[in-house]
Order: sequence, then structure tokens, then C-alpha cells
Amino acid sequence: LLERVQEEKARLVAEGGLKKQKPLKSIGDDEKLFELPATWEWCRMGNCALSSDAGWSPKCDESPREEDSWGVLKVSAITWGVFRASENKSLPDHLEPRTDCEVLSDDFLISRANTAELVAPSVVVPDDVPRRLMMSDKIVRLRFPAALNPHFLNLVNNSAQSRAYYLRVAGGTSSSMKNVSREQILSLAVPLPPRREQDRIVARVEQLFSLCEELKKKLVDVGRCHIHLSSSLVEGVLVE
Repeated sequence: LLERVQEEKARLVAEGGLKKQKPLKSIGDDEKLFELPATWEWCRMGNCALSSDAGWSPKCDESPREEDSWGVLKVSAITWGVFRASENKSLPDHLEPRTDCEVLSDDFLISRANTAELVAPSVVVPDDVPRRLMMSDKIVRLRFPAALNPHFLNLVNNSAQSRAYYLRVAGGTSSSMKNVSREQILSLAVPLPPRREQDRIVARVEQLFSLCEELKKKLVDVGRCHIHLSSSLVEGVLVE
């Protein structure tokens, strides 16, 4: 799988559709946090990505864009696996939009600047993303070949192990604003399985998340039932 990714990169470079990338360091033994199955391989996020780019941060209006006007996404648009298109600032009319920064479906976005708790979360942009939304320069976009499942890499990036890595390498003098570089994002150690296993893992996690949401709803319903029951009992006592 990794060989196919490298072959696709080489082909795109030869065709002029991709710049030649700086080689990444091999994974050291100290970065291999656990033993992998025989069909998995440790690699870096940059080994998986075909390309990476950042956005643009012009001076924008504080209010969100209206209708089909252009807007620039704030870092709050990217949370833990959730893309919030409404978190944007309106591009002033006198500025020309940069269409190369427009966010498209299946883009893999990472917010590289935020608080220590929120720096470097990622999200895969959904199919129903509104048009005319641009990345800011605090957002990094990675694009992966079709041979990889971006939702699996999103799970890896948002995992506890990756959080520990980002907290260790993040710069900034204050806990209220930390930042990671694009190079640090591309250097993240990734335990990569075959494509079919990536798909199975993503499907299983989605199933478990759905189950958690269902359980939370049931707990809320039970709590409401307890409140009604308690009220009925109190009313009964008062009547007696």
C-alpha cells in the first residue's frame, strides 16, 4: 500500500502536478508505541499524503458570510471530527477570493493553532460542504490517494497517542495559544493497516459512536422519567 502511494506521488511529480517533497525521517523505535500486526506498517502522516497546503488569512469582517458570499474559516470550524461551516468570517467585497484555498468535500483539515487542549484536531470535510469557504493560514489541508481512507487517518490523528505527540511538540509561550507546524503534522507516526482493515475499523467506530449516542439519549429519557416520578411522589405526599 505504501509503495503504491509512493508510486502515485512519483507519477504526479513527473507529470508536473505535484512538487517533489522533502524526504521524511524513518520511524525510530522510540516512536513505535506498540507492536503492530504483521500486515500493518509504521509510517508518517506525510508518507500517506499526496500533498499539503495552508490557507489565507486576510483582514475579514467579524460577522459570518451571508448567502453565497465568500468566507474564511476560523479554527473553531474544526473540532473533534465535526466540521462547522458556520464558523467563518466574511471576506470584504474589495478583496478577491483565493479559489485555491476553497474547502472541498473529503478534504482532510487540521487546525494547527489553538489552546493546548484543542491544537491539531482534524476533520474530514463532508459531501454537503457549502461552497465559497476558504481555509485560513491556521488550517492545514492534506490530500490522500484513493487507496487510503481519510476517515481512518482522522481517527489516528485524533487519538490519545497523537494528542500526546502534538502536546509535546507544540510551540507557543502560553497555554491559551499553542501551534504546530506543517512539518510536525507530516511527521506524526501512523500505524497503517491494509485498506480493507482501515474500512472495517472506521465502520466499527461509527457503529460504536452511534451506540453511544443512543445510550446517551436513553439516559436523558430515564432522567426525565425520574424527575416526573419524583414530582408525582411529592405531589402525592402533599395531597395526603
